[in-house]
Amino acid sequence: KQWYQRRVRGIQARYKGFKVRKEIQDKKEQEQAAVRIQANFRGHKARKELAEQSDEQPFPETDDFPGYTEEEEAAIKIQANFRGHKARKELATQGGGFQRNDESDATCF
Repeated sequence: KQWYQRRVRGIQARYKGFKVRKEIQDKKEQEQAAVRIQANFRGHKARKELAEQSDEQPFPETDDFPGYTEEEEAAIKIQANFRGHKARKELATQGGGFQRNDESDATCF
């Protein structure tokens, strides 16, 4: 009976360790994604301010999502980027992936 309890405790300890390591990894990925989003936004903001100072429009104003506010459009774009990231990550874990060639179109391998 003692050997059984030791084995059960061993299994539980390994699972708890796995769970903690997974939580740490997930937190790191979330932090990296947040940093990337913040960096992208800071770059966008800097380019926008520079364009306003020079009275030029480097990027034409387009209404990608008519009927949505600017914040809603930004949320839609962030969600789309995340879904793409998630899909590419799943493909990579399954052994597949995407590779870009010189013509800038993606080919699956």
